[in-house]
Amino acid sequence: MAPSKGLGRGLDALLGQPGEARPTPQAVSAISTPGHAKPASAVRQVPIADIEANPNQPRQEFDEVGLKALAESIEALGIIQPITLRRVRASKFQIISGERRFRAAQMVGLDALPAYVREADDQTLLEMALVENIQREDLNPLEVALSYKRLMDDCGLTQLELGKRVGKARSSVTNHLRALDLPMRIQHMLREGLLGLGHAKALAGLSGSDALYQQVALAEKAVAEGASVRELESWVKALKAPGTASTKAQKQRLSVREDETLALDRLRMKLSDTHAKLAIQRTPQGGGQITLKYQDLADLESILNKLGLH
Repeated sequence: MAPSKGLGRGLDALLGQPGEARPTPQAVSAISTPGHAKPASAVRQVPIADIEANPNQPRQEFDEVGLKALAESIEALGIIQPITLRRVRASKFQIISGERRFRAAQMVGLDALPAYVREADDQTLLEMALVENIQREDLNPLEVALSYKRLMDDCGLTQLELGKRVGKARSSVTNHLRALDLPMRIQHMLREGLLGLGHAKALAGLSGSDALYQQVALAEKAVAEGASVRELESWVKALKAPGTASTKAQKQRLSVREDETLALDRLRMKLSDTHAKLAIQRTPQGGGQITLKYQDLADLESILNKLGLH
């Protein structure tokens, strides 16, 4: 796919009002005039029943505590900042920015939301939604990495072009994308905030036939001990040093861990389109327990269906 013509005069100009998150000056200067987007209209009241979420929303998880706090604020003060929508059908609208406010308003039971309505095609909507969300400080590294990959795949961007588009160094883009090559277990740790991008970068430096098992083992050790990035880097360096080949016993333990890790990864993949959260606790004897958290009864039924238990 050919590279997109860009997003416009920055998100402020695109959205026509103060946004939930601001792009950096570098990102604003890198965004060119859109070919298929028109300025937002004046604020209007749009029925919540006519609003749908953006299927390309980069944020995959919404903090329930934060949503509840926002809902309480909305209940007390109302919606202070309008959301931004685009019209997709005669009386249906899709969210460009403001899904947290939309969800919180649903929790409160509001009938309508103040909104700016603008025209944007699918390509422009995708870029606007992804770039707007990437600029947020509260996205976890995995959400940012997935957004980067989506922009590159769907908009035909190179890592260098993407870096200019979002105001980030190419090395930052590369480090985020390398996180997507790590085992699912480690990606889960990144999603849950147990590890940061620096930890992921250090683990990605391991290679060879034992890399998968070493990465998971060191990641779990880092989480258990609350290790800093520098500490983890020293462990990785020690593993890569000459003369540190695994003993037969170590290789056996790694083999067991491989089977366990792959089994858990398959379980996570099976439940990937539910809101299930898996917590795994291992015992020194080689056993352990899995705790599964679900969002509501509908989510539980979906999980049971996925597992063939319903």
